Amino acid sequence: MGTSWRSLCSGPKFKLDGEGVIVQFENGRTHRVRVQETEEVIEVHALVARAAAVSDVADLPLRLWLRNRSAQLVSFRIDTRGRVCAEGWVPKPGLTAEEFQHILHHVAAESDRLEFILTGKDVE
Repeated sequence: MGTSWRSLCSGPKFKLDGEGVIVQFENGRTHRVRVQETEEVIEVHALVARAAAVSDVADLPLRLWLRNRSAQLVSFRIDTRGRVCAEGWVPKPGLTAEEFQHILHHVAAESDRLEFILTGKDVE
């Protein structure tokens, strides 16, 4: 794909921010996602919550596992630093701006929602 992912995420809901995008929601909230490209796919990553914010969350691994069982287009994990992270990906061949924007928005929205469920805050 010769088109840069940056050119696929134009519009009022998306603000380019270095190697990522800040996704704006209708309710005024925002969530930042980081974008990485490989030869075949575009990966979208988001920080849901830092380790300190979820250190007291009971059964966190089980809660993420249950959420992953019902999730589509996004998955959640605990990284080596104890942070809750989200990720999604889309293959490059045939990728349209609408499809890429859908993935960006979905990963950001689900990350923002889970952040609020786990912490009650909008930090990330």
